Amino acid sequence: QGVWIALQGSAQVRLYHAATYESLTEVDVAPAVHKMLAGSDAIIRQHKAACLRITALLACKDLLWIGTSAGVVLTLYIPPVSSSSSSLRSPLVPMGSAHGHTGHVRFLTSIELPEGFDVAFPLPGEQGAPATGGDGGSNLQRRDSARRRASTILQTKSNLLVISGGDGYEDFRLTNSSETVGRDDSTNHLLLWRV
Repeated sequence: QGVWIALQGSAQVRLYHAATYESLTEVDVAPAVHKMLAGSDAIIRQHKAACLRITALLACKDLLWIGTSAGVVLTLYIPPVSSSSSSLRSPLVPMGSAHGHTGHVRFLTSIELPEGFDVAFPLPGEQGAPATGGDGGSNLQRRDSARRRASTILQTKSNLLVISGGDGYEDFRLTNSSETVGRDDSTNHLLLWRV
């Protein structure tokens, strides 16, 4: 019974009552995005903050997924809205995902997988995965890192996937001291979450 709206060029998302068209709440995503970018280089952080806007919205199950121009993907609990709701009692706080894009989030969508269908991606260094160069220790570290990422993204069995598309991949848990930062910034990436 609610309609979520983000105005063009805005970093706020608003919830309106679907029947009365009354504004129920407004949520500013800037604080959550700044928190996710805390480990980034100061110049990149300032640039992303200066042009911050919402680029994609998706309502899926009990969550509103929010894509931003900073590459950060946020989730926001969708509160119940009844026919008599006139405002929300408590403020809504968006939560940032550790996985995002180096550039804009171009789209958010969800797909329902057929019953019994399992998504299994080969991790780097495993059979069926593309070969990577370099020394064995480095590949082992990347494989372990990829396995940890996959286990955090695809932990529980569900038949619904949320997909974000955008420029590059960024793990916001890491700082910019990584040797791989910037390597795939301009390559389009799809990120998958099982919900």
